[in-house]
Amino acid sequence: MINAMSTPQPRDARPILHSATLPFKSGAARVVSLVAFTCVLLLVWTVFFVYHSFGSQLSANSINTNGLGNANSTESAAPADSFEGRAVNILISGIDSRQNQGDDANGDPDELSSIHSDTTMFMHISADRSRIQVVSIPRDLITDIPSCRRSDGTTSSAYTGMFNSAFSTGSNDTDIAGGIACTEATVEQLTGTKVDGFVVVDFHGFRGLIDALGGVWFDIPEDIDDSKSDLHVQAGCQKLDGKTALAYARTRYAVGDGSDLGRISNQQKLVAAIMRELMAKNFVSDLPSLLSFTKQGLSALQPSQNLSNINTDVGLMLSLTSVNRSNIQFITSPNQYSPVDPNRVINLEPQFSQVWEAIRKDQPFPATIEFTNGSGEDGQTNAPAQDPSASPSSSQSASASATPSASASQSPSATPTQKPCPPEK
Repeated sequence: MINAMSTPQPRDARPILHSATLPFKSGAARVVSLVAFTCVLLLVWTVFFVYHSFGSQLSANSINTNGLGNANSTESAAPADSFEGRAVNILISGIDSRQNQGDDANGDPDELSSIHSDTTMFMHISADRSRIQVVSIPRDLITDIPSCRRSDGTTSSAYTGMFNSAFSTGSNDTDIAGGIACTEATVEQLTGTKVDGFVVVDFHGFRGLIDALGGVWFDIPEDIDDSKSDLHVQAGCQKLDGKTALAYARTRYAVGDGSDLGRISNQQKLVAAIMRELMAKNFVSDLPSLLSFTKQGLSALQPSQNLSNINTDVGLMLSLTSVNRSNIQFITSPNQYSPVDPNRVINLEPQFSQVWEAIRKDQPFPATIEFTNGSGEDGQTNAPAQDPSASPSSSQSASASATPSASASQSPSATPTQKPCPPEK
């Protein structure tokens, strides 16, 4: 499947809606012996042990946003619960905090004085725990930002702007609690969907995760010489250390078409590579490495208070162990280029409303929406055909993506086979 948003198109083109890719490494699908079952129990015990060991750290990192966010809301804070028996919506925000990092900052000096929100994902877990749907929200999406209460007691004015500006507005450039609270309020207003909890992930901690893994094999698609992210690498399969991988996650203008949607795609592919590296590790037989990786991971995470409870987290994790990989689905919130500014995007209707209505009703994505599942395979939801009024939009999307696909196949750089990355031993 071709990501139509990754190449320049006419402003009136309706792109096929592409998804994030987060493949899992495939392995034996069935447990056929008592020995294998014992290994599974050992793995579950190990995960529980790690969570229990680092529970105090996770709780200490939790962010209290009570009283912050939408200034017009009169809703009281909901008490923490185990989410049992109901759907759960978790907001995941990747921030780029480069303050006081010196040579490790890797980026434009203008970006070193504040906290930036670079990645936002909305994760919906179905009430019956049979389905996980993840929607990425573009940072360059033009939307309404509500009035938000900040930690210093001030209140921002409502305005229309880029989606990621909500974080800066709420944080006053430095306060994470105010930033994520305003982002949460913006997401709820934008989608009409309630957020139950959040997790903030700092990009700088992302570097430590990769170093704890011993690096990550990744196929750089093209030579990169980017002074803004301090990234200077040649194309090809190579093992990236944490610093280089972080710079790649941050780079934008030196790769592809230079758009935010292109960077989202780059980050998703890097996350997929990290997942492959993680799944390839035998942490059960190497507990020191497991503890090191988990400690790095937890140091990079700051959850909402209701997600800092280890019993809640482990209970939620265990309830998801039987989810079929085909029912783990990743998409980008339906969008199209703005008619007034091709560097910005706006919601694509009716697909945008259809996606979020499905989330609110705890239903699968509609059949018009393409996704990537937990096995890294592209697909569409099996559902009745759409009404005729939806057909032009669908055919236009297919047409828009078909042209780049054909030209790519004729390109000299395209090859019938590709060497595996990492290289086969």
